[in-house]
Amino acid sequence: MIGNYGLYLVTDSGMAGGWQKVAGVVAEAIDGGVNTVQVRDKELDDTTFSALVESVLSVTEPAKVPLIVNDRVEVAARFSLDVHIGQGDMPLETARELLGAGPRIGLSVGTHAELRAALSGSIRPDLIGMGPVYATNTKKDAGAALGVNTLQALATDAAASGICSVAIGGLNTSNIAEVSRTGVAGCCVVSAIMAATDPAEAARSLKELMA
Repeated sequence: MIGNYGLYLVTDSGMAGGWQKVAGVVAEAIDGGVNTVQVRDKELDDTTFSALVESVLSVTEPAKVPLIVNDRVEVAARFSLDVHIGQGDMPLETARELLGAGPRIGLSVGTHAELRAALSGSIRPDLIGMGPVYATNTKKDAGAALGVNTLQALATDAAASGICSVAIGGLNTSNIAEVSRTGVAGCCVVSAIMAATDPAEAARSLKELMA
């Protein structure tokens, strides 16, 4: 059973036709059943990225859908939002200092060694993002595909330490049902919704397939 994060949309400005159109896609996706949204854009400067976050917040807040900021810890702190960082981003300890005690921090892992390191640090993440589950072109620096069996093992280990996890990387209607049965608390999608001609219907189809 999928937990609190549910169907988790990670935005892509290029697929939306520009950052100004992201909020519109997010609104349609929420209508289709998206439970969580993460704003991701590696190309925008902080000022423009902040404008993107603000525009998406205008959609997610009325719908009571949690919004997470990807990588930009300073921007997340400005809006008092949760953040998700990767292995190559700032240390968890630094992120926690900038964010304060309230917002949650997610961390990407792609191996058992990275998970062990995350769980044994002085500051632990509140959420683990596991992937890529399948090969993907959406994230250029993604590591090797985990596969469902490794994903399930990682999710089990994280849960045993009291931390929930979400799966990301190549998820679509052909595989999201299988992924949702591995014990993860959410299934992250990018192109399956952001590149869809009808984001609401795409979200609806994905949500119906989740356990």
